[in-house]
Amino acid sequence: MNSANMNSANMNSANPRAATLALVRLALALLAAPPVALAQDADFASPSARGAHSAARLLSAGAPSGGVYRLGVEIALDPGTVTYWRNPGDAGAPPVFDFSASENVAAVETLYPAPKHIVEAGITVAGYDESLIFPLRVTPKEAAAPVVLKLALDYAACAQICLPAKAKLSLALPTAGASPFAATLAAAETLVPRPIGAGEAKQLVEVARAGAGAWRLRYHGPGHAADVFVEAPEPFIIDSAADGNGGFALTLGEGKQQGAIAARATIRTESGGIELPLTLD
Repeated sequence: MNSANMNSANMNSANPRAATLALVRLALALLAAPPVALAQDADFASPSARGAHSAARLLSAGAPSGGVYRLGVEIALDPGTVTYWRNPGDAGAPPVFDFSASENVAAVETLYPAPKHIVEAGITVAGYDESLIFPLRVTPKEAAAPVVLKLALDYAACAQICLPAKAKLSLALPTAGASPFAATLAAAETLVPRPIGAGEAKQLVEVARAGAGAWRLRYHGPGHAADVFVEAPEPFIIDSAADGNGGFALTLGEGKQQGAIAARATIRTESGGIELPLTLD
């Protein structure tokens, strides 16, 4: 053994604790350094906030386009869990998005994917039974200044029992770089119904009276209509269900009709669907 090796062996045998600590420090340093992909993801996503039967986080599509940032609120649901649409019906609680604590934000538009009709404890509600993303459009006050989006989110997560869920989320919006979530957010945006005006609605949707407080709706547009949801002003509730003949039966569930009801219909199709004004005479 040469003198250098003998000196090294003597040092390690003389101070094994120091050698062990050095190895531990090296291992901890390697663990603390995230992979490049994870470090990049952190620039475009907030940390997840765990709630009842679920978790929530903010996702960014990257730099703004036309002065507007594209983001999404992702709610990951545990298997067998349901959360709700903006108008769930006779039961359930819609999500509440509070962006008031954000920095340099002039406006946030929240978009809703087309929901499903879900039977829950014998009651039919409008909501979601799998993980989803609510797309966002964020407009800054000053285009050149940093933007920090802060969200206080309240929503319901229902498995065997319904529990309220809350999340505090924050994300400094990136102004450059390629987001790993851009494609995911683009796909989520295709699930948001396209708003159309009354003129186009007349060409795609036919509504006929079917008795007191009852109507039949037929969709003549592209793609198969899987479900229909009708939102009406208080005190009206309009129930809807497939009629078995390719159309949908609309029924006045609550409220006494004394004239035409100005409502809004969401028709879910295989391509995301449409949202349109609907007059129920």
